[in-house]
Amino acid sequence: MSTTTTNKPVKVFRLRGLSASVFENRSKGSGASVPYFKTSLQRTYKDGDEFKTTSSLSRDDLPVATLLLKRAWAYILEAEDKRRK
Repeated sequence: MSTTTTNKPVKVFRLRGLSASVFENRSKGSGASVPYFKTSLQRTYKDGDEFKTTSSLSRDDLPVATLLLKRAWAYILEAEDKRRK
């Protein structure tokens, strides 16, 4: 089975320096292309004049991360539901 991924997210949810990016990928098995989603969570911060990102979160980032991940999950469920119709 081969997997193809795209570099650009199909949806990004942002709040208070955190972002949850949803990526749509396609897996090729027995000739049929099957879509599936992956989500990346990161925090952006400034180091001097430079912006950087990390996957390490502080205690106060956790409620925001929970909210963004719930939004990403809802988006994925809606996208999958639209495909079934």
